[in-house]
Amino acid sequence: MYYFEPSTHNCSMFFWGGCQGNGNRFDTKQECLTTCLSQPGETKRKPKWCSLTFDYGFCFGAIKRWYYDPIWKVCKKRIYSGCGGNKNNFYNKEQCDAVCNYGTGVIKAQTKSLDRSRKVLIVNSFNATTKKSKTRSRKISTTPSTTEILNTHKTIDNTGGHVETDLVETMIELIN
Repeated sequence: MYYFEPSTHNCSMFFWGGCQGNGNRFDTKQECLTTCLSQPGETKRKPKWCSLTFDYGFCFGAIKRWYYDPIWKVCKKRIYSGCGGNKNNFYNKEQCDAVCNYGTGVIKAQTKSLDRSRKVLIVNSFNATTKKSKTRSRKISTTPSTTEILNTHKTIDNTGGHVETDLVETMIELIN
């Protein structure tokens, strides 16, 4: 997979674990460059995924995202589950507008502040009703499309016993 890096105007390779995807995720470097870079005077067509309806996904998260509504032709806010879904899924309105509304395909770098606060959401894929007792997590270097942490999470099931879940996904959402 590849993502577009606005600060370098280039596409870089990354590993995508399948969670928290967005529109800044491409199968090939050529697709990334073609979609995100335009020549002077060239008008870009909207990517096909802009015509897709929003897909909530299949996890239990509640992450604020933006998607392009092809009927109203505007970017709207929705809640995303954290995994699954489709490419019509953006971190902010600016990304959505840049790709789907204005057709430039260029995701502008945000110049506000370099240190963004992070909000962590823990999604337990073992059992949505378990209570957490202790969490160990390891941060992974993230890009806009690889904002996931995989960790081991001890939970207490309904009978009071400890259950070790190996695949608990911790999502990070970058907040402006």
